[in-house]
This record gives sequence, structure tokens and C-alpha cells, in this order.
Amino acid sequence: MAKGKKFGFLSKLVPDASLLFWRVITIVISIITLIIIVQSAWNIILSKREINRLTRLQESYRRQIAADSAILHSLQYDEYLEQYARERYNMQRENEQVYKIE
Repeated sequence: MAKGKKFGFLSKLVPDASLLFWRVITIVISIITLIIIVQSAWNIILSKREINRLTRLQESYRRQIAADSAILHSLQYDEYLEQYARERYNMQRENEQVYKIE
């Protein structure tokens, strides 16, 4: 069988049809590889954003825990406990009038 007869009409367009086949395969594989690389890069960017957001949230929680721990430590003393209850929950002693000024 002569060279080029194998692919019929394609042999008239391209002298070596097997070369065209390998070029097409190479282009398809290159495109698929490029798509995978872009998708992976995008996932990395999104993951880094999420990590940064969670790190900021973690730091916010740590500050809140530190503040709550300080208040909890102070509430162990009766004087501060009474002051805290009066200010926060508007509590008062019997026969005492409280005027709240804002």
C-alpha cells in the first residue's frame, strides 16, 4: 500500500496524515494540561483566601477568649461581682433607688 492511500481524502489535504494526527493529539493534551493547571491555581488562590479569613477569625476568637477570661477572673471577687451585676443587669439592693444616666 502506498504512502498516503491509507487516509483517502485526507492525504490530499495533508501529505502525511499521521503527522496531523500526532499534532492534533499534542494540541488536545496541551489544552487539557492547561485547563488542569489553571483549575489547580484557582483552587490554590481560593484556599489561601479561606485560610486568611479563618486566621483572622481565629485571632478574633482568641481576643474574645482573653477578654472573657479576664472578666471571669474578676468575677471571683464579691466587690466586682456586685458592680458587674448592677451595671450589666440593672440590679439594685432593697430600698435603693437607682437613676440611670445615659
